[in-house]
Amino acid sequence: MSDRPLSSPFHPSHYPPPWPFVPFANPCPPVLLQERIPAHLLPKTLYVHGPYSLLHVDSSRETKDDKTPWTHMRPRVYLYELGLESSTLKAIEESEKKAEENERRKKRILNVYRFLPTEEERARGEPAYEVALPTKPSALTRVEEAHLYLSPAGMLGEGNHSMVYKAEWELPPDLFVGPWMCHTCVHTQLMMQVQLLKWSGRWHEMMEQAGCKISPDAEKPDGIKYEMPVPPDTNEEFDMERIILLKPPSDSKHAPSSTSTSTTDNKELTVFRVYCPDLRWQTPVDPSSRCSHFRYCAKYAVPRTSVFQVAAKLSIQHDTHLAREARSYQEFPDHFFQHWSGYNLIRPIHNPVPLHALVPQFYGYYEPVEEETTEAPTEAADTDEVPAEEASQKGPPPYLSPILLLEHCGQPVDLSCLSEDDREECASLCLRFNNAGWLHESIAERNVLVQPGLPTQWPIERNVSESDRETKKSFRLIDFGRSRKISSPAAWETLRIGKGETETALKMVKIMHGAFYRIRDVQVHIICRSRLLAVHA
Repeated sequence: MSDRPLSSPFHPSHYPPPWPFVPFANPCPPVLLQERIPAHLLPKTLYVHGPYSLLHVDSSRETKDDKTPWTHMRPRVYLYELGLESSTLKAIEESEKKAEENERRKKRILNVYRFLPTEEERARGEPAYEVALPTKPSALTRVEEAHLYLSPAGMLGEGNHSMVYKAEWELPPDLFVGPWMCHTCVHTQLMMQVQLLKWSGRWHEMMEQAGCKISPDAEKPDGIKYEMPVPPDTNEEFDMERIILLKPPSDSKHAPSSTSTSTTDNKELTVFRVYCPDLRWQTPVDPSSRCSHFRYCAKYAVPRTSVFQVAAKLSIQHDTHLAREARSYQEFPDHFFQHWSGYNLIRPIHNPVPLHALVPQFYGYYEPVEEETTEAPTEAADTDEVPAEEASQKGPPPYLSPILLLEHCGQPVDLSCLSEDDREECASLCLRFNNAGWLHESIAERNVLVQPGLPTQWPIERNVSESDRETKKSFRLIDFGRSRKISSPAAWETLRIGKGETETALKMVKIMHGAFYRIRDVQVHIICRSRLLAVHA
């Protein structure tokens, strides 16, 4: 990665010791990535670090090196590019334009902090103070590259057509964390400017011009010379102002807290705007911008990238299931990926079920660029020279599997160990999938994943006791290589009943409701009931 420009977060100079860690050797494993990434922010280029040749997906692959440490393997880096459907690419292009326009619109809004006085300051006749913030740095509208690390130690499962690994995905952190402004820094610089105004006598002049009475206890000017910083002309740069009210700090050790409450007293309050020229936004990619108030962030230097755990699905050669599954993920409606609060009734299940995400988050479908496959060391390793026999071999390049990156959602479920509520939730995933006009075509226990805790909780909150864990599980439906969408409602209803996916889902979880019948069963039941009534008549 030494050929990266200095501005790239992946440049070697941005990794202070002890980073970068050896993949799959960090004593504190990376956290699971469970946040949705908009399609226009999926990395365009993926560098896959695969020293164990897992990308060939060869069942006859030598496994003797699987337990060899990463640093003792010959480094291999493969170049992949994001491969999406034309309709998705068109939507991405529109999303990028919309994101850029949104950023331009945000830059035309002047954000202003208004610090409200305390009760004691109000009694002395102190005004409220406003501080105009500098323009916020633009958010990401495009991500050029990311790095993926594959190891046999992350093996998750193997099927007839594919293999799934737990992979480590390295991304720029500003993809998830935007710039922030420290309220304590703003308040500290504001108080410094106000103190200089009071010492110079300028504050008293401003109070008299505003028609405010100056308290006898007010600090007397010392007569020092002070030139107020001149702010830029806001009338030319901004279209509007956004006033953010900040409550006065209850303790000098704490920063002011924001509030959206506006009272009549605030409207009658005298407000002075003070310009603070030394304010700056803090960003996760620039350690020099962080202040001392975020002591945990500022104490140690950290890299400009973050590593997450994801699931990487590979396919065998000449198999089309993975490409079809990637196409399905791109066609799924948004609500398949969203976590909703509350419960809903999914017929024919009688009890309400949660409405969490239905499928794993989709993080892109990447295809190899075989002509530009590279082999270059990425870390200090005991590398060996390429064997002469391997170098002399000629012929077509070895097969490289495309990569489907997904959220890692746990392990296949064991329905015999679940409560009735959990089994109903598992069945509801299949029913919701059908109700959206999709046929799964492979309803089975192995295609439902379970993980402890809820993705909407902080990771530390998922470490609950065993007794609580029984009632806090989340489930996802997977494996859409055979799935298809039925556009015609009549055809969809016929195929859904004919395929029996609703009945299969309920039988899979061993829940059969008396209100559920297939159409022909209902007809037979009605005919038998009519004949019985006729006999009694």
